[in-house]
Amino acid sequence: MTNKYAWLSSEETKKALKLTDCQLMHKRERGELKFEKRGRAFFYWIEIKE
Repeated sequence: MTNKYAWLSSEETKKALKLTDCQLMHKRERGELKFEKRGRAFFYWIEIKE
């Protein structure tokens, strides 16, 4: 089984990880999620499980 990763938007990340806006922000602030900011949007490097 190969691990696949992709950059997901905030909305996609919240849906994939079943998080609220606040939970996502706290995980980002604690360094639990790899992210990058593009303009005003955040994108997260998330493992895609098949």
